[in-house]
Amino acid sequence: MQPRADNAKKAKRALSLAQDIVRDIEAGARVAGDRLPREEEMLARYEVARATLREALRFLELQGVIHLQLGRGGGPVVARPQSGDFANSLSLILQFMEADLRGLLELREAIAPDVAAYAAQRATTGDLSALADCLKELERNEAGSQFEELNRRFHDLLGWASGNPLFGLLTSTLHLLTREFSRSLGYSAQERAVQLRILRRVLEAVRTGDAQEARQAMARLVSGSANYLAERSPDLVSQKVRWGQI
Repeated sequence: MQPRADNAKKAKRALSLAQDIVRDIEAGARVAGDRLPREEEMLARYEVARATLREALRFLELQGVIHLQLGRGGGPVVARPQSGDFANSLSLILQFMEADLRGLLELREAIAPDVAAYAAQRATTGDLSALADCLKELERNEAGSQFEELNRRFHDLLGWASGNPLFGLLTSTLHLLTREFSRSLGYSAQERAVQLRILRRVLEAVRTGDAQEARQAMARLVSGSANYLAERSPDLVSQKVRWGQI
């Protein structure tokens, strides 16, 4: 039992150190690309063993907080955690919860209409421009291989246009979690036309600030998309989320 207890203590020390490093990054107003002190400096500052420091840095790298540059002049460099970092961690939890694609689709149905409504109230000129450009790309690729990816991008942009970064993060994360499932299926020409027609309504509602119309149009879109997937491939929507698919 003693080795197990010792390992637990080491892990706890490493986690505590990782939290200290994050606080120092924040206090020092460090941004992505800034280098952290070299290993010897950090050992002296935090008064920890080398193994503890390295474990703490590996943990932060896994979370996307830093990346470790190799070679001469390398070391820890501040990074900015991305949606993919969150999606990767979440997928591990979801695997143990035995979550499936149907659950992810239901979550999307629950939040997407309100995200669109918030975007109608808060979207900036830059948001509207990005959404309009993405929709034009979608229209040009209606029959192309990039349709699904551009479709996801439109919804991601809408999430960030909501003015709430939590909606943006969750929208992008859901798309990363569902991407591998949908790649094996795709949309028919008829379904693509339906989605484009509704997306035009969503964009117009966001542009004119009509939150109610944006909510209703998006509710119709995500509900119809979920039904389409369930009817076309019931086995697919029952597949479980697996860590490492992102």
